[in-house]
Amino acid sequence: MKALRFLFPRLLGLLLGLLALPVLASDKPTVAVLYFDYEGPTAEMQLLKKGLAQMLISDLSSAHEPVQLVERDRLQQVMDELELNQSNKFDQATANKVGKLLGARYLVMGGYFDVMNTLRVDARVVETETGRIIRAVGAQSTPEKFLAIEQELVLELRAVFEELTASEAGSGKAPVKPKPVSKPRKLTRDTALRYARALDAKDRKDLAEAKKELTAVVKAQPDFQLASKELALLMK
Repeated sequence: MKALRFLFPRLLGLLLGLLALPVLASDKPTVAVLYFDYEGPTAEMQLLKKGLAQMLISDLSSAHEPVQLVERDRLQQVMDELELNQSNKFDQATANKVGKLLGARYLVMGGYFDVMNTLRVDARVVETETGRIIRAVGAQSTPEKFLAIEQELVLELRAVFEELTASEAGSGKAPVKPKPVSKPRKLTRDTALRYARALDAKDRKDLAEAKKELTAVVKAQPDFQLASKELALLMK
């Protein structure tokens, strides 16, 4: 009892000190990029959704961005938990459920298709709670210009998020422009698809296959830093 009398004031002081610490929380709205639906004739192209999602998340993730992005690995974890990996499309109810589990205020979802040497990607920003579509954007070009398509989507989505956060804050200030990130000189659909196959192998815990695919991607395109980073992480 005597020992407890001496210990209690110390524990109380420690608790009060912890309560006095500032809470480190971001005031940026959270955004989850879901896997896009594939609406074309080639079954293998369905895997491209993983590479596209990872690239969009990477390009939209920055300390200077108006939103914070959910990592693709966390999305995949929720997909595994809900046993959604065999589903080729997200209905709105499922998308909202995934978004809530990810703690996302907004979702980026959409679809892509390829026909007659044209690759088209459409995206929409959706409010998770209500299912309301905030804005729809899209881009298209030849499969050889996959990077240009992805980058156009990034610019369009960034503009949507800047407008959303500016209107919520009621500020007329110009948004802070993110620092430029090093991009590959070019990126074709086939290289992006191979990168997506590597991500899929990683998700299936087939690390040998993931390393093999990533090694081939990096060898073919050394300036594709996102693939190099994934390979380096697997090699640890």
